Amino acid sequence: MPRATESAAMPWLRRAGVETPELVVVTDERPLASDEPGFGPPWVVKPDIAGSGKGLAGLVHICRTRDALSSAVVATLRGGAPAVVEEYVDGEECYLSIALDETTRGAIVRADATGGVGFDARRAATVTAGLTDGLDDDSVAALLDEASVHDAGLRSALTRAMQVLWTAFCTAEAALIEVNPFRWDGKRLVAVGVAVEFDPHGHPAAQALRPTPLVEPEAALDRALTPRELAVREADAAEPNRAGVKFFELDGDVACMITGGGAGLLGLDYLTDLGIRPACYLDASPGAGSAKLRTLFSSALSVPGLRGVLFGGAVLSLADAYDLALEFTAAADQAGFDAYRVPTVVRLAGPNEVKAHAILKERLPGVLVLDRAASLEEACDRLLTAMERSPHELEGLVR
Repeated sequence: MPRATESAAMPWLRRAGVETPELVVVTDERPLASDEPGFGPPWVVKPDIAGSGKGLAGLVHICRTRDALSSAVVATLRGGAPAVVEEYVDGEECYLSIALDETTRGAIVRADATGGVGFDARRAATVTAGLTDGLDDDSVAALLDEASVHDAGLRSALTRAMQVLWTAFCTAEAALIEVNPFRWDGKRLVAVGVAVEFDPHGHPAAQALRPTPLVEPEAALDRALTPRELAVREADAAEPNRAGVKFFELDGDVACMITGGGAGLLGLDYLTDLGIRPACYLDASPGAGSAKLRTLFSSALSVPGLRGVLFGGAVLSLADAYDLALEFTAAADQAGFDAYRVPTVVRLAGPNEVKAHAILKERLPGVLVLDRAASLEEACDRLLTAMERSPHELEGLVR
């Protein structure tokens, strides 16, 4: 569903009648002037991406000095998104959302007297409402009672905010408006964390009332970047004149470290067909250089809970196999990786592959190195076999 980024959602909510922090968007690493931004300190810095979860991923920075502000902006920009610098708003946190209920074609309204980083919306109080019926006073009062909102001032502010959000939700044909958190200081109720999604098939009149620009799901980040993904992006941005590297963390426990684009995707398919859940996907173009490769490989090897590793590349590759092997072994040292404890299968070919195989066996005891005659599918089969064996039995497989 189309989503609004932070810099689009905040002004849209403000126009609707919800108070939001002041903000500016920074798109380049130029030094901020002494009078920029025109508010604070302190300041809040976050990536200008769609969706929630930025705080949980450690991407939200509270900066109390200009040096800290500059560092946070640079780190955010190097993560691949513009940086939003917002006014810091203090106060108690609470939660409010309206989500489309596709089963009833109504809406589910959620509220809670708490909120913020790590808040689980499933524990919030809920009430359902028909889109044509709206929210009546009794339903709102019952929801706030169940949500343990007892402060009279906060109840009044949340009631008004709920009605404003309901109007915006219905007129723009939204699928979700989530504020996590609102901050309440006894006088102001300010939306400091926002996620907004819309029905992709909305009426033209409703679409005209939405924030712009919107980001389509395939172009949006479905979640915040992990620290390892951020590290690879920063390493890639630090050397723009060298070939690029890519790293995506998945929810499995076997690192798929096959360079060569399509070969890596094929490796993911083979592993999945064997019932193995990949932990990551990566790629490196020939000429990426030592710094990028080492960051790429150490990020993959440091994914928590790894049970296996598949490393190598496409046979018809211009990348120097010896360079790849050098950086792989250096990354293993950096990550404290043990190939005896975590079964590791290598299927690496290309220029200098004989030297590459030799250094892998020398510097990473326990690794199972296959020759170029082995297919990628065979490498996946051998990894599954190795993962099912004990470390002692694995020693007999090493070539």
